Amino acid sequence: SCLPFAKPSHARAAMTAGKVFEPMQRYAVAVALLTAGAVVAGFLAGSRSAERRERARWQGIHRRRREDVCECGTVLPKGASAEERQRHRTSNRHNKNMQQLERASEVVVCEEVGEYRAAAVQLVRPTDWVLEVGSHVGGTTKVIAGLTSKVIGVDQQADLVAQARTKLPNIRFEILDAFDAYKVLALSRELAPERFNKVFIDISGSRDIATVVRLMDQFENTLRPEVMIVKSQALKRLLMRSQLWIHHPSQLERS
Repeated sequence: SCLPFAKPSHARAAMTAGKVFEPMQRYAVAVALLTAGAVVAGFLAGSRSAERRERARWQGIHRRRREDVCECGTVLPKGASAEERQRHRTSNRHNKNMQQLERASEVVVCEEVGEYRAAAVQLVRPTDWVLEVGSHVGGTTKVIAGLTSKVIGVDQQADLVAQARTKLPNIRFEILDAFDAYKVLALSRELAPERFNKVFIDISGSRDIATVVRLMDQFENTLRPEVMIVKSQALKRLLMRSQLWIHHPSQLERS
């Protein structure tokens, strides 16, 4: 009979070492998993803590807005009493600020034509008189005309106005330079005793801010519409980066 094969001594030693190493491997993996779990838990806890701090900071800013900023825009002294607040509301400064705010047009800024037409759908009522500046061939004018019959489109390019009149014969289009205040006022007087209470402005969405604001200021001082809807990429970007100093986060840090 044959004798059973005897494993060499070095093979037996390797098997013994492997049996010892396997638990150590499992232990090392468990430690690594626990460590990773602790790191993730710590990160999440830190994120939640940071989120709570940020929320509390903004809540503090909103509280400051409600408590320390008058509706006229004046920053009131911190901890002002009810009597002091009432005294401010009867002051000339408060009355002047409120009059200016009441006379000012609301401004809605859009970046592209989809936003511009969506604003028309949401803001135009059947009773509104609408002036559309930069009517082009009447794309947006058609949308507005579906919401109110009282709309006039103006453009300074005669060929575009001709195309718009051909496409939309039931809508009034005029060749007019919107910066010509006398002609704009003459057009507005035709509506008397009514007036343009909504003005849509699209003089090219990429036009520089100075030109756009100059036209807005002209309408603010002549037509005095309730709302101006303006399509301007540059103006939208500027407003997205802007905030009032009285609402700036640093004001909370100083208080």
